[in-house]
Amino acid sequence: MSNFSKLSHHIQQAIKFQNVYPFGYHAVAKGAVINPYVVHWDTVVWTWIAMGLLILAALLIRRDLKILPESFSLQNIVEWIWDFHEGIAKEMLGEEAYQYMSVIMTIFFFVLLGNIFGLIPLFNPYTRDVNTTVGLAIYSFCAFTYYGLKKKGMVNWIKHFIHPIPALAHSLEGPLKYVMIPLLFPFFIFLNIVEETVRIISLSMRLFGNIMGKHIVIAVLLGLAVYITWIFDPLPVFVWLIGLIASIVQALIFSLLTLAYIAGAVAELH
Repeated sequence: MSNFSKLSHHIQQAIKFQNVYPFGYHAVAKGAVINPYVVHWDTVVWTWIAMGLLILAALLIRRDLKILPESFSLQNIVEWIWDFHEGIAKEMLGEEAYQYMSVIMTIFFFVLLGNIFGLIPLFNPYTRDVNTTVGLAIYSFCAFTYYGLKKKGMVNWIKHFIHPIPALAHSLEGPLKYVMIPLLFPFFIFLNIVEETVRIISLSMRLFGNIMGKHIVIAVLLGLAVYITWIFDPLPVFVWLIGLIASIVQALIFSLLTLAYIAGAVAELH
């Protein structure tokens, strides 16, 4: 088999999530991503491992909290990430942003750890499983729906599904008003419900697709490093750094989109 045939096979395996990570070959169970009616035990196990690691990290930080932590300590890194999210949250929500930070930070660290698992040999990135990304999206949906209901109450929350019908009713005059409003009323209710629920698909497919894309790109670049080594000797380290950056960016996107949806749900005009 020629080098390019091997590379082609290498890429096909990556598309099926059955091969390479930066430090070596790692097989993933067949059908782990495709079949939604089978319990994906690899995803379940690695999800619980991630939760255990996150809880352990939180306990370690809590046990040794310092007013002025060391520059590169775990506490300092977590506080920097918190401050970054909190700054954006305050721009969107003002001083009430603090009450939403626990949800946002939980999502960020959980997604980030799952993405980083894909860069560690013998680890499974549970965010490569569409069931995980859909579950995260449903959690995000429930969060911003809950906060919207809590802030506005059931009646005012339901009212936002009829917008912009009230504004149109005030702007239209004459017989046109009595013709257009009954026609547009069910149309806008349908659009608003679709806009609300489609966020689950948007959040889940964006994360799943980007993790898949990252995996394939890494496989292509590492395949080149394996089969054309005289040109690409330093490439594996560079590829690993690209994967790390992509993992951080995707976690940020998911957490900040959730924050934006919460901000929209509790906004006065929503």
